[in-house]
Amino acid sequence: EINIKPKFKIFQDLGFSTHDVADIVASDPWILTRSVDDRIAPSISDLKTVLGSNDDVVKLLRTSAWFLKSDLQKTMMPNIEFLRNCGICSSQIVSYVFSFPRFFLLKPESIKQFVERADALGFDRKSNMFLAAIRMLSSMSEENWKLKLKLLGNWVSLKMISCLLLGRHPQVFAVSERKIKQVTDFLLNRTNIGISFIISHPMVLICSLERRLKPRLLVIETLESKNSLRRKVSMTTIYKMPDKKFREKYVLPYLKELEEVSMSIVGT
Repeated sequence: EINIKPKFKIFQDLGFSTHDVADIVASDPWILTRSVDDRIAPSISDLKTVLGSNDDVVKLLRTSAWFLKSDLQKTMMPNIEFLRNCGICSSQIVSYVFSFPRFFLLKPESIKQFVERADALGFDRKSNMFLAAIRMLSSMSEENWKLKLKLLGNWVSLKMISCLLLGRHPQVFAVSERKIKQVTDFLLNRTNIGISFIISHPMVLICSLERRLKPRLLVIETLESKNSLRRKVSMTTIYKMPDKKFREKYVLPYLKELEEVSMSIVGT
């Protein structure tokens, strides 16, 4: 009890409510084993400097209390300073701290290597996708990266690979090799979809094959075969349109025409 009281007190002295402290400690009780002066207080101070308010610090620590077990002066703080020097704005960095917290605890030399790789691949530091590219590169080994490049090269041209990179869509490379193959094969086997579409719309590779692409194409092809649509529906519309809007526009008005389509498939 003698050791724990100062640890609760430091939170309260920094402006956290009793409820806030309870939420943080409940998320990871092991933070109470850390030193107040050497770890907890400095880490909270660093997080507040980055995030700007106690509320945001509590929001982060509710899911990532392990920040208080790390020396942020050796990881997060130099990483953020380096990323800012690369031209990445503070608001985007803060957003990524919430979305990908562990990314900021990587060794600074690792972050620098990922930035060098992103530069070498042609990503523009002024692009909003530059941080996404760095984060994506950090999520896979260089071997896996090369495997995905090779896989794409087997099914499509190097032009497509360049487009995926220089077209500012790094998140495509977070997709598994298996899914890239399945979606690419499926699309290229359609009579009206060619490689040019994938080159222009690499984000289609992220779509779920079973829950979006297959059922939606089945619906549209069924309606087109019955001449139920006034105009041809583009593949871009098919894969991009929000679920609710797709149902309202292409499913609900044509329930009779779609009777032969399994309801489990129609329910996109």
